[in-house]
Amino acid sequence: MFAEVAPGVFSAEHQVAEGKNAVLFGARGALAIDAGMYLEEGLAMAAFIRDRGWEPERFALTHGHGDHVLGASPLAGGEVYAHALTPKVIRRQVPGWAAKWGKSEAEVEAELIWPTVTFSEELCVDMGGRTVRFFPTPGHSEDSVSAFVEEERVLIGGDAVVTGIVPAIGDGDGATLEASLRRLAEMEIEVLVAGHGPVLYGAERIRDWLEWEADYLGGVRQRVEQMLVGGADENAAADAVDFGEFVGERLPEDRHGMPKRHRATVAKIVAEERAKREKA
Repeated sequence: MFAEVAPGVFSAEHQVAEGKNAVLFGARGALAIDAGMYLEEGLAMAAFIRDRGWEPERFALTHGHGDHVLGASPLAGGEVYAHALTPKVIRRQVPGWAAKWGKSEAEVEAELIWPTVTFSEELCVDMGGRTVRFFPTPGHSEDSVSAFVEEERVLIGGDAVVTGIVPAIGDGDGATLEASLRRLAEMEIEVLVAGHGPVLYGAERIRDWLEWEADYLGGVRQRVEQMLVGGADENAAADAVDFGEFVGERLPEDRHGMPKRHRATVAKIVAEERAKREKA
């Protein structure tokens, strides 16, 4: 479940679509980043930290979606870092969780972890010999952030970067995510821990992947625009964005419902373009 991807930096697997959390160690303690969907995933991360002589007293969220938040209670023994919009994103999901679990919204809110330290632009955490810089990478969600471990040049991308599925924008915006990915591609990153999918190593390979993700989103948008301008309806525009053409061999068609995920991303971009045209 845990793999050391750089000295003192570990990826931690969770159960949703090859999910990845992270645990970092420095001279001043440990920092856990994201917690998975299930309590046992957060418990495993807390035990991992304690086995190395520290308490789980610092925790960070890359964004407020359930598969990053719901396993977090064992890790929230101290400060909880997140973007200033993350409480809003969490609260938006509370009614659905309450209905699913047969609880009141107040009960659900009381059980969740909530950020204690929020930021809008950037947050640096000095761990002692290791500096972690959190910065916004919106698009997957409005509150998405990534974490860069400066000494080892490790990026913990949250769901702004995925390597095992196509980019997901159901709760975000495709053009915004494309811009975030292009900014990330300009960084010198030696190790990439994506929110979902395998860890990538090497600056060239990582840059290639980030550029492909951005090009995928941009290419889908361009095709959708062409179809809509040509008079196609929304379904025809979506049908014109073929999985084989736009994803090809980058991701396996038979894993994680990939064609369905692709179609959902395409449908969101169609909706974004429709809204843009209506506004104009």
